[in-house]
Amino acid sequence: MTNTPARVDSFYSSKTWVSPDAITQLRNATQLPGMERIAAMPDIHPGAGSPGGAVFASRHILHPKLIGGDIGCGMQLCRTSIDSRVNVRRLAESLGSIDDVWEGNARDFLKSHDASLPDYERVVGTIGGGNHFAELQVIHEIHDAKSCCELGLDPKKAVLLVHSGSRSYGQSVLQHYGSAADRNGIEATSEIGQAYLADHQRAVRFAFANRCLISHRFAEQTECDIERVLDLCHNFVSEHFDDQGPLWLHRKGAAPADQGLVVIPGSRSSLSYLVRPIGNGVANLYSLAHGAGRKVSRSQSDEKFGQLSVEELRRPRDKSIGLDNLVICEQRNLLRQEHGKAYKDIDRVIEDMKSFGLLEVVASFRPILTYKTRSDCDDGDG
Repeated sequence: MTNTPARVDSFYSSKTWVSPDAITQLRNATQLPGMERIAAMPDIHPGAGSPGGAVFASRHILHPKLIGGDIGCGMQLCRTSIDSRVNVRRLAESLGSIDDVWEGNARDFLKSHDASLPDYERVVGTIGGGNHFAELQVIHEIHDAKSCCELGLDPKKAVLLVHSGSRSYGQSVLQHYGSAADRNGIEATSEIGQAYLADHQRAVRFAFANRCLISHRFAEQTECDIERVLDLCHNFVSEHFDDQGPLWLHRKGAAPADQGLVVIPGSRSSLSYLVRPIGNGVANLYSLAHGAGRKVSRSQSDEKFGQLSVEELRRPRDKSIGLDNLVICEQRNLLRQEHGKAYKDIDRVIEDMKSFGLLEVVASFRPILTYKTRSDCDDGDG
C-alpha cells in the first residue's frame, strides 16, 4: 500500500464541460487509502461524497461511500411486442401506476432471484425517484444490422429501458457500514469487509430483481410481450486481478465494459445508445459512461426551468431527430429537475468515448413514453 496519490485518467475532451466540484471530489478520492487509479468518464458530475461517472481502483481496501446507497443501480433493455407507431397517450392510460405495492407474490419472486429480503418486499417492482425511469423507446438508427438482428431488435417494435436500483435496501447497507468505513475504508479480507461484500451482493441481486419486476409490471399493464435483451448495473464494487493481485473496482455511475454490449441513456429529450465496448479495457478500468451525466444540479434546475409550463415539461420535442416524447410524472419539481437540458449532451459523451477508442455504436433509440411516477409525493430515492 502506498501514500502516493492515485493516478487519474480522464476520458473526455475539451469540448465536454466538467463541474469544478466533480474535479475536487476526484482529487479527494486520490488520497484514499489503497487507491491506485481512477478513470473519469465524460458523464462525470458531482455526487453525494464522490462523483458519478467514475471508476475507483483500490488495492486491498473497500470504500462503501464511493459506491453510495443505490447499490446495484443499473439499466435493463427489453424487446417488446408494442408497435413502434403505437398511440402513446392511449398506451399511457392503460399503463396506470407502477408506484403501488405489487399485488403478486413478492416473497416468491425475490426468492426466485436469490434476493429474499422480507422487510423490502413492499418496494420491489417500484421505480423510485430521482433519475430513475421506465422508458418506451423506438429505434432511431441502426449502425450494426447484424448485431441488432442477433438481439432480435426490430425497427417496427418498441423497446423498454428500465433504470432503477436496490431502493431503500442499498441505502440501509451504506448506513450500516458507512461509519465503520469512514475515510479509511475497510480491509476487504476482514470480517466486516466480507460482511459488506455479502450485503452488497444481496443488494445487487435485489436491484436486478427490481428491474425485472418493473419490466414485468409494464408488460402486464400494457398487455404486451416482453423479453430481456441485457441488464447491467453501474453502481457496484467488483474484484479484478492484475499482476499484483486483487484490485477492487468501485464503479459509481460507470457501466462495465467487460460484460458485452452496453446501453447508455441520454435524457427524456435525447437519444439513447446501444454500444459495443472495444479495446483491452486496461486504461479505462474496463468501464464506460453510464449516461449523459448531470450538467445542472437539482436545486439549480428548479430555478432554471421554473418558468416552463407543465405541458412543456411533460412533452419534450426535438424535430431534428423526430422526438416527440410523453413524460408521466406527477411531481412538478421532479419534472424540472429531470429536464433534458439539466443533462450533458449525450452525443458529445458518445463521441468522446469513440475518440478514445472505447466503443463503437450499434444502434440509437429515441424515447416515446417516459414513466417517472403517478404519485405527487417525493420518493427521495435515486
